[in-house]
Amino acid sequence: MNVTSTDVLAIAIFTITMMSLVGTMVGLSPVVPAAIAITLLSLWGIDVGFWQGKFGAYFQVWLRARDPKYRQRVCYHEAGHFLAAHVLGFKVVNYAIAGVVGQSLGEFLASENFSGLEGGVEIEIGSDFNSANLLDRYCTVYMAGIAAEQLMCEGETEGGLDDIQRLRQAISNLPNPMTQERWALLNAKNLLGDRRDILISLAAQMQSGASIEACYQTIKIKVPTI
Repeated sequence: MNVTSTDVLAIAIFTITMMSLVGTMVGLSPVVPAAIAITLLSLWGIDVGFWQGKFGAYFQVWLRARDPKYRQRVCYHEAGHFLAAHVLGFKVVNYAIAGVVGQSLGEFLASENFSGLEGGVEIEIGSDFNSANLLDRYCTVYMAGIAAEQLMCEGETEGGLDDIQRLRQAISNLPNPMTQERWALLNAKNLLGDRRDILISLAAQMQSGASIEACYQTIKIKVPTI
């Protein structure tokens, strides 16, 4: 889920336009929306010029993360990636739920690895991994976030655009990439559907900010690796 200051700017412009239209009917001085517009445009320019849009991204992600339902959806999404990766033999080395949570604004603005993502799961491929089916397993992990949302959120998805884009880049040279994409989603749904209770427990752990070790402890005994 990419978040940029441009999104915030678009919303601000729409709001200011509506204020201007409604303001004339209620006697609001046109100076007010004009002043707001100048202020927001100045802030947007500073954000893009000095921080590559990080401030806008931080604010939007922080604001959305205040919504318990949205945060739970993100947790299911990232727990889907985590659980699928574990089952399919990948080692999870890090994760983030609504990425900016737990970081100060100063730390976030100073980060050189900003990607605009609201969350994510970082995995490591072991040297003994079977390369013959690496692509199939990797594709399944990519689609596991979307699969988790579909399983746990009444079939609806909000995230996963980044996952799909990266997956399509990875399989663009295949003869039938769309077939591979649909297969990966179906495989991920079957994998997570068989482990729904563990997915729920893992998402709860990740929502509380549990360590990688604690997350593994949640699934260690119950989920055999393939």
